[in-house]
Amino acid sequence: MHPFQLALSLCLARCCLLAAAWLVASNAPVQAALLVQADKPAIRYEIDFPETRNHYLHVTARFKTKKPKTELMMATWAPGSYLIREYARHIDSMTIVDQAGNPVKFEKTKKNRWMLQTKGVQSVTLKYRLYCNEMTVRTNWTGNAYSMINGAPTFITPVDARQKKHSVKLNLPKHWKRSACALATPEGPHEYLADSYDDLVDNPIVAGNVQVYPFDIDGVPHQLVNVGESGYWDGVKAAADLKKMVVAQQKIWGTVPYKKYLFINMISEATGGLEHDSCTLIMASRWSFRDAKKYQDWLSLASHEFFHTWNVRRLRPKNLVRYDYENEMFTRSLWVAEGVTSYYEDLALVRSGLITRQEFLERLSSTVEKVQVKPGRKVQSLTEASFDTWIKFYRPDENSKNTRVSYYSKGTVAAFLLDAKIRTVSKGKRSLDHVMREMYEKYSEGGYTQEEFRATASEVARVDLSDWFVKAIDSTDELDFSEIGVLGVGVGDEESKEDSKEDKNSDPQPWVGVSGPAEGDSLIVSSVVPDSPAYKAGIQTDDELIAVNDFRLNGGIAGRLEQFEIGEPLEVLLSRRGQLLRVEVVPAAKEKFNWSLRFVKGLNKRQKRSQETWLGK
Repeated sequence: MHPFQLALSLCLARCCLLAAAWLVASNAPVQAALLVQADKPAIRYEIDFPETRNHYLHVTARFKTKKPKTELMMATWAPGSYLIREYARHIDSMTIVDQAGNPVKFEKTKKNRWMLQTKGVQSVTLKYRLYCNEMTVRTNWTGNAYSMINGAPTFITPVDARQKKHSVKLNLPKHWKRSACALATPEGPHEYLADSYDDLVDNPIVAGNVQVYPFDIDGVPHQLVNVGESGYWDGVKAAADLKKMVVAQQKIWGTVPYKKYLFINMISEATGGLEHDSCTLIMASRWSFRDAKKYQDWLSLASHEFFHTWNVRRLRPKNLVRYDYENEMFTRSLWVAEGVTSYYEDLALVRSGLITRQEFLERLSSTVEKVQVKPGRKVQSLTEASFDTWIKFYRPDENSKNTRVSYYSKGTVAAFLLDAKIRTVSKGKRSLDHVMREMYEKYSEGGYTQEEFRATASEVARVDLSDWFVKAIDSTDELDFSEIGVLGVGVGDEESKEDSKEDKNSDPQPWVGVSGPAEGDSLIVSSVVPDSPAYKAGIQTDDELIAVNDFRLNGGIAGRLEQFEIGEPLEVLLSRRGQLLRVEVVPAAKEKFNWSLRFVKGLNKRQKRSQETWLGK
C-alpha cells in the first residue's frame, strides 16, 4: 500500500471510531433509528375474518423489494407430517399491487411459486383468499367460533426471505376476544413476531373461543390453551396433570430448551398432534375428559408431542436439520424420531403417577400385539418404513397391513427392547434414558446419522449392539423379547399359553383369513391375509361374500365357519363387480398366541432395581 493511502486509511478509521463513540455517548437519534429499522419485520401479514361462516381467511402480506423480479413460494408440507399436501390448492384468488396501488404483473411458475415483475417497484402488497376447512393439526380451520392457523398452509413469502423477520397481525371479529401463540407479542395483543420463516411455520395461532390455564415450573411459564371447551373439560385439572408429565420429562432430559411452552388443545371431535419448538397442537373430543381411558389417551398424546420438544425439534436426523418446505426429505431414522418418542409417551405418564404400572403395561401390550399380528412385519423393516413414509405411511390402502409396518408402533416396541437390552448388558447401570441424553448433548445442533445413533447406544451399553440393530431395525426378522426379564416383565400369561396349546390340539378354530364389514346377509371383504385360505382361493378385497355351501351368510363369516371342520372344502358364492362367482376355500386352523406383557412374580434384587429405575418408585 502507498504511504499516502495508508495515512488516509488511518485517518478515515480514526474518524469512524470517533463517530461511533459520539453515537454511543450521545445516544443519537440516528443510532436509535438504525436499531429500530434493523428490528422491523421484513414481511408483515394481516389476517382478516370476514367470511368465517364460509371457512375463508383473507391474508395480506406487505414487503419491500429492490429487484427487477421477485419470486414467492408457499410450503407444500408441514414438518412432522411427512407427506406433500399441496397447500397452494386452497388459495382461491390473489391480487398484487405496488406502493401506489398499481397492479404488479405476476405469473404462477410452479404449483407453489409465483414470479413478480417488480422492476421499479419499491414495495408490494399481496392479498389472497384462503379456504380453511380441514380440522387437522397440519392444515387450517376457521368458523364462527374460532380459527386455527398453521404457518405452512397459510403464509406465502419471498423465496429469499427465509432468514428475515415476519410479523402477523390478527384483525379479530368483535365477538372474538382472545388469541394464543408461542411467538412473542412486542407490538401488542394479536400481533406476533417471528424471527424467521422457520419460526413462523413452527408456531400455530388460535383465536376466538379460547380458554387459557397457566402453570409454572421452576419459573418457566406453561399454558394449556383449550379451544372449543364448551363446559365439558376441567381445564384446571388437565393443566395440573400436564404439569406432572412435564416435570417427569424434564428429568429424563436434564435440560429445558424453551422459555415458554403452550399445549394448544383443539376440542373439536378430531384426533392428532403435531410438535413444535415451544408448543404443540393436539386435538381431542369434548367427551374425552370424562372417560378415563380416553383421557389417558389424551395425556399420552400430549406427552408424545411434548417429548418431541427434545427428540425431533432439536435432536433431529441430519437429513432433517434444515427443512426444505417444497420437497420430500428422506431419512431412515424416523423410528428413532417417532418410535422412541411413542415409547416414552406412556413411560413419562407412569413415572409421573398419572397412570398405574399395570395400565402402562396394558397400553404397551396393545402396541406389541398390534405389531405382532400384522403380516407386514415380515415384509418391511423399520429403516424401510422410515424412508418410505412419504409414499406409504400417510396413504394406507386395503393391503397396507399385509405389506407395511408402522415406525410408530414397531418403533415403540423396538425402543422398549433396546432399553431392556442396554439395562441387561450394563447390569442395570445404564438405559435408553442415558442414550437419549448423550445423543442430545452430542447432536442437538447439527443432527445425527443412523450410524451415530447406533454408535452412541453401543458406547452407553459398553457393548457392540451392531448385530442387534441389524436384526431388529434393518431386517424383517421376528423381534427378540428375551431381554425383557431384566425389567421383571414377561410375554403372555403362562396359563393362557397352556390353554392355547390345548385348544390348538383339541378344538382349534377354522379360519379363512378375510375381514370386513357385514352388510345385511353378506360381507364386504376389506382385507385378505397373505397365504391364508382365502388368499389361496383368489378372494379379493371389495368382493361381496354372499353364501357358503349355498346358504346365505348372516352377520359375517366367522360364526358360519364354526359349523365346519378344518380342512373341509367349502364353496363360497361371491359377487365381484356385479358378477357372481363360486370359489372353493379350505379353512385352516387359526394360530393363537397371547402377546400381552405381564409382570413376573418373585423378582430378584436386580429386577426390582431395574423396574424401579424404569417405571419410577
